[in-house]
Amino acid sequence: MGGKQIRIGQLIAPFGPGSIYTDRRGVPHVVCGLDHWFHRYDDARGFLACEDISEFQRFEPRLAALLHVHQFRSPPDFRTVRRGDQAPPNALLTVPAVRFPSWYRHTTTGRMKKFNLDAGRIPPAQGGGRWQPVRFVSVCEGGHLNEFPWKDWIGCTCPNDDGLHLFDFGGSELSSIRVSCDSCPEGSPGRKGKSLSGTTVRPNPAEQKPTAFEKEAIRCPGERPWLGSEATEESCSYPLVAALINQTNIYFPRTVSAILLPDLAEADDEIVALRNEIINDPACGTVKTLWKIQKTFAVSVMRDSLGKRGMRVDDAVIERALENVFDNPAGASQQDIKPAAPESELLAFRRSEFNMLRRSINDPDHVPDLRVINAAVPADLGPWIAKVNLVERLRETRVFFGFDRLEPNRNPLPDMPESAAKQLFRSPPQDPLEMWLPAVEVFGEGIYIELAEEGIAAWQQQNAEWLGHRLDDGFLVRVQGVYQTLPPAGEINRDWASRYLLVHSLAHVLINQFVFECGYSTAALRERLFVSSDAVAPMASFMIYTAAGDAEGTLGGLVRLARPESLSPLIRRALARASWCSADPVCSEKMGGQGSQLANLAACHACILLPETSCETINHGLDRAMVVGTPDNRGVGFMFGLISAFSW
Repeated sequence: MGGKQIRIGQLIAPFGPGSIYTDRRGVPHVVCGLDHWFHRYDDARGFLACEDISEFQRFEPRLAALLHVHQFRSPPDFRTVRRGDQAPPNALLTVPAVRFPSWYRHTTTGRMKKFNLDAGRIPPAQGGGRWQPVRFVSVCEGGHLNEFPWKDWIGCTCPNDDGLHLFDFGGSELSSIRVSCDSCPEGSPGRKGKSLSGTTVRPNPAEQKPTAFEKEAIRCPGERPWLGSEATEESCSYPLVAALINQTNIYFPRTVSAILLPDLAEADDEIVALRNEIINDPACGTVKTLWKIQKTFAVSVMRDSLGKRGMRVDDAVIERALENVFDNPAGASQQDIKPAAPESELLAFRRSEFNMLRRSINDPDHVPDLRVINAAVPADLGPWIAKVNLVERLRETRVFFGFDRLEPNRNPLPDMPESAAKQLFRSPPQDPLEMWLPAVEVFGEGIYIELAEEGIAAWQQQNAEWLGHRLDDGFLVRVQGVYQTLPPAGEINRDWASRYLLVHSLAHVLINQFVFECGYSTAALRERLFVSSDAVAPMASFMIYTAAGDAEGTLGGLVRLARPESLSPLIRRALARASWCSADPVCSEKMGGQGSQLANLAACHACILLPETSCETINHGLDRAMVVGTPDNRGVGFMFGLISAFSW
């Protein structure tokens, strides 16, 4: 896709395999599966594999353990070959896409015609007008992406597609769009045609009513065009639903990210330096698997890989370094307090970052990819904020491991890596060592802010009645249903929910203010939340960091805002700005919930919602009132004291 201007990071989300991407000419394509990546096309020899795959290999030990995948690869960048110049390494690699939907409509006559998925160019239309892709496809919750069943929908039994016509009469509803077949006999259902009314209505399990397609006995054909024209899965049991090609709920990418954490256990300089080399070595994913099977063989493979890079290291030293990488969990320390209650895998994954980011880490020689500097907390913020750290350098790895349609999966990790292999590969690798997933690395900067536990406890106690009324049981269930909120393993309560809404909403409030101060756009900033109501080891902090370092750079514009002389007035301005929304008092009223899953309260696009790529929960689990109160009762907000002291 070298000519389509998709950034490498966008191939992780939102344009990963199986997604629909519309190019600048208005032609929709579906991004192909991973079998087709890292190949270039040669007119004489067809598709050829890239010369050196190690250039794109990445490894992140914690993500490898979480996803049970041993290799990650960065999507290839497209490198042209200029006439007369020597071709650069791995030139002309593309991430291919195929034309989808393949049905097109004549803009003048309404006639429909079907083209091949891999059609490179659509022939010009005859008699004026042009061929325009139809706007409708069909999907199911099983992840399939199909053509709209035009002929089945109208009951057409013609042996060819020549008579199909699609007319749009310009109304605001689907009843104004009608399809018919001129080749069907006079008086037949196909000749009469039918509108598309009701085809986009999803099934409601509570009502147990059949969908429009189910009434016509139209089942999901199980098509997977991103894997090729013959990659159909038979006997799909999920109901079929029509959708627009630009509908947001037909593709929910599954992504997970990790901050690279150093091992702070005591080790000599040689082991620490070699550990960093191993993590960045292309063979690290393979060695991780071998380490569990036969350590001697793993040491041999790593020795050979390091030798190719000109490094000569004794086997004993390599073995000690491999133990440091694979047997010692990064971020763990004897000083860290262990939670009293069991935690989910993802929450424990996030806690290790919490334990690291609240420290001071400033050793560029041994820890090159994470630098954390403790900053003084302004005295006037002490009742609310316990710790502020300047994260002057960080390395984040983001991995794409599948997608959902219509409804995001609430627990996608237990099926890994089988679910990703089945969904993203036409022919999944048989050898587990060869299994890989796309990933990108971002080097950036950030600000870590930790709220005062004493202040949170006092606020929850003083406003227990208000919190009990505002956070009803139905709302708690909906927030827990958003798995990205990383709720406790057991049942959630109002202590956790109020804590989560407070931390999450404050992060959004500050991001909206930071964009006016640091030079980054809103979409270039990202949040990372650390929330737990554990009785022994609670968490209530967040990090705001750059999410697009490859595009806008990291020149310290964000970190400098956390300096004491800047942070206090900045937070005051942010709270004053968030204390009133142009949609108030409606926005702040408790009316059952807002957002696509009714998991928000006081949150709308006029106040604290962010671009979906900036929010780790896709704008769910927010309530501005937790931070600044409501227009008729400011005192219930956690940081009301700062608002009341603000000089208007």
